Amino acid sequence: ILDIFARRARTREGKWQVELAQLKYLLPRLVGAGTALSRLGGGIGTRGPGETKLETDRRRIRTRIQAVQREIDHVRHRRAQLRERRQKQSVPTVALVGYTNAGKTTLFNRLTHAHAVASDALFVTLDPLLRQVRLPDRRELLVSDTVGFIDRLPHALVAAFRATLEEVAEADLALHVIDAGATERDRQVAAVRRVLDEVGASEVPLLDVYNKIDTITADERRRIADRDPAAALMSARTGDGLDELVQMGA
Repeated sequence: ILDIFARRARTREGKWQVELAQLKYLLPRLVGAGTALSRLGGGIGTRGPGETKLETDRRRIRTRIQAVQREIDHVRHRRAQLRERRQKQSVPTVALVGYTNAGKTTLFNRLTHAHAVASDALFVTLDPLLRQVRLPDRRELLVSDTVGFIDRLPHALVAAFRATLEEVAEADLALHVIDAGATERDRQVAAVRRVLDEVGASEVPLLDVYNKIDTITADERRRIADRDPAAALMSARTGDGLDELVQMGA
């Protein structure tokens, strides 16, 4: 997962978040082997001639973790300032959340007329996207796309991406994008709700959006509607049901 995240990160913020998760994953797994990690250190930047290479590596990783964490803290501070400014301007924010590859970015592009990269792959969106949308009644709101969730998301990743996921916790509404045709749909829904609890977003109003309805039968659509009558059913790929979603969100 960390390797995939590293390949997907584009912005400095995303790269910092991935690096922090990688360093926190690596630190407790450093082990000495043979004589390579038992040589005496000495010289500039070490604690003294008695420090092993393993101890030096651990200390350097801890130092780098602190430096990356400071950068991420700056990002969190800037985001908090931007959120405060938006709140003063009374601009509501809608966050798209969901299991990875549920179609959040495709829906984001539909709603905002953006051209964010959307692909049938895991964790394509790591860096948060924020765009303005004008509703039919001329009201304006901001829509944000977030990193996709997975079942049993490692705590190091939740912590590293907290600056991004805080956008969800501060949103006025969260659209939970669900892959209607997923074979393990219920498990994915439960996984997303657990992560929302972890990032403090459990109190944000949540609207379930069953996406990819073009991949399921009419009978399955009726079963979903009967089980979850308050949910929206749509296809971000074809645009079917988009108008109804906008009306429900408004």
